[in-house]
Amino acid sequence: MFMNLSWKASSYPVLAPLVGVPSSMDCLCILSKNRSAQTIDSDAKRAFATDTSERFLRLLRLLSITIVLFLCYAASLCSAAELPTIFYSDTDHANEIKKELQTKTEAQYLLKPGRPRMAGQVSMEAGKPTPILDLKAAYKEGLMNSPRTAAVRALLDISKSGYWAATASPNPTFHYENGYIAEQTRRVGSDITFSPPWKIVFRLLSAKAQYQETKSEVMNTLWGYRSDLRRAYTEVIVAEATYQTLSDLLELTNRLLQVTEKRYHAGDVPELDVLKARLANSQSQIDQQQGKTRIERAKQQLNIMLGRVVEENIEVPKLPSFKLKAEKSDFLPDFEEPLPSLGYFISVALENRWELIVIKKQLKLTNTQLRVTYGNVIPDQTVSIGQSRAGNPSPGPRLLGFYVVAPIEIPIYNFQQGDISRLKATTRQYYLQYASQRNQVLADVSSAYKNLVAARDRIRAYRDHVLADSEEVARLARRSYEVGQSDITSTLLAQQANIQIRSQYLDAVSLYEQAYTDLEQSIGIPIED
Repeated sequence: MFMNLSWKASSYPVLAPLVGVPSSMDCLCILSKNRSAQTIDSDAKRAFATDTSERFLRLLRLLSITIVLFLCYAASLCSAAELPTIFYSDTDHANEIKKELQTKTEAQYLLKPGRPRMAGQVSMEAGKPTPILDLKAAYKEGLMNSPRTAAVRALLDISKSGYWAATASPNPTFHYENGYIAEQTRRVGSDITFSPPWKIVFRLLSAKAQYQETKSEVMNTLWGYRSDLRRAYTEVIVAEATYQTLSDLLELTNRLLQVTEKRYHAGDVPELDVLKARLANSQSQIDQQQGKTRIERAKQQLNIMLGRVVEENIEVPKLPSFKLKAEKSDFLPDFEEPLPSLGYFISVALENRWELIVIKKQLKLTNTQLRVTYGNVIPDQTVSIGQSRAGNPSPGPRLLGFYVVAPIEIPIYNFQQGDISRLKATTRQYYLQYASQRNQVLADVSSAYKNLVAARDRIRAYRDHVLADSEEVARLARRSYEVGQSDITSTLLAQQANIQIRSQYLDAVSLYEQAYTDLEQSIGIPIED
């Protein structure tokens, strides 16, 4: 209708003002103005989109540089958690075990050469070139070469990986949306999840606390290995001293048997005395063989704990004779120095006991985990950015720009309430566990201290007069039988009593070492330090 009126008006120009219809020239001017306005508006939109895109890209570059710098700082923290080189690489040892399992040669373990040895002093005795392994050298060798300690040290590498895990963030995802046919739009971009910076800081602090807690547990395990190694080392020394006592008894019974046979052939004693002396000699031979077996078993156990070949020869210091009272030994008490009081050892234990230190580290770890949980109350935010392309919509030309989508999660139903409650209850339980462990420490220290004092007094009595008196009685009884003033029964009883007293003395030394080791284990540090 409008076109018809316009045509009629153009046919009759006089009627155009009357009907209110624009003329042809007016229509052309109006169309030209609309197209110019649309062109200006399109140019303005393109300029605004380009400027906004450049600003957003600059902001994205700045954010990327900040993230890279922060990751470099986190990597330096992770590298700082590296363990120092001890003497050899546990990785090489693990590769050796892997090769053995793959080639199925683990059955040749006993035939393999051992790792480097450590010796405190070299034996100068003739025919014994084997180095003498003192106690401190055994500690070092065991901590370096024992497979048990290597397996425990490997836990630190596992805990160290927590530094790298703390810097992990969700990976970006590629986003493609094609609605070109129905909506004449197409979007290409990525979804990036951003974590607040305090979350990464809290996770790094928690990883550090986890590493320190694992390190304390490793030290506690190594401290227990040290006590087991000292017990095995003491067993070798006591076994050798016991074997020496049994060898002395065999020598005495041999001499007594010779004297008895001479007197029997001379007609001074009956044949019953010869049978008694021979029976005592046979029993001494059996006891000596058992003592030798005990030495072999003790040395094998010590070799195994040190990571050596099972049947390898090993030499340890000898227990000094009771006649040499001035000779110092790591396995006998020094009576010239007084023993500290029980209160001193309790105070040392409360500061250095590894079980208490582990609980303290667990408390610190729980507190850092609680901070991580508080930081997780604010969720991570995901931002979708990319290019948006529109076709040729009716109100304007084809457009090209970017889009940003930022959904925000509101912590209403989930604000980490479960983890917060659990960690608070765990902290309370650790405090109670600390009190319980402290009570156990008091019991361990007091018990080990009393056992040490009792064994110390017992050794003092044996070394002061009991051993010397017993040996003198046995010597006089043997001499009395040789000159015919006593019978063989009293002589054998005197010798058996002497050997029994020497065995009880060795038992006292063993109990002293056990109490000494238990006291060291209960206080958490070496007593000599």
